[in-house]
Amino acid sequence: MTADDRARSLARLRALMAMTVVNGCTEEEELSAARMVAKMVEQIDGQIGGSAAADPSWATRERDNPQYQALLEKNTLEGLLKSALQELALNHINTVSPSRRDLRGRPVEYVRTSDLLLPYFTMMLGGAGASRMARAMVADMVDELVYDGLLPDRLALPRE
Repeated sequence: MTADDRARSLARLRALMAMTVVNGCTEEEELSAARMVAKMVEQIDGQIGGSAAADPSWATRERDNPQYQALLEKNTLEGLLKSALQELALNHINTVSPSRRDLRGRPVEYVRTSDLLLPYFTMMLGGAGASRMARAMVADMVDELVYDGLLPDRLALPRE
């Protein structure tokens, strides 16, 4: 493998490894990129070692790595919390402002979704004795859900 081939391979690996949900890819694209990275690493290992069979112990070491386990647990818990918040938010939005409500000819007030949801979640968290940090995390996740387009930015509420 020449220096140019090695540089191209490393650049491609870096580009594929940067394809994450955090960087704007979908989960399917991230999984596909991870598979391509694994295939390229396997090919490179086969070229360097001279044998096609790679040592499987690196995968076991990586899986058992405490930092990897902590990252996996954090991402899993964060995703579950975000999904639960989205479901609760949509239920609350549909209760307060049903989407099929006919608002033609009626005065409406546009309310930011986060302004509507944060008191609701604060009330729920207050009953559980949540800290300021927990309330801040919920506020950030609501903002992320709005930014990702999973919740509407504003709602039209009828004035009574």
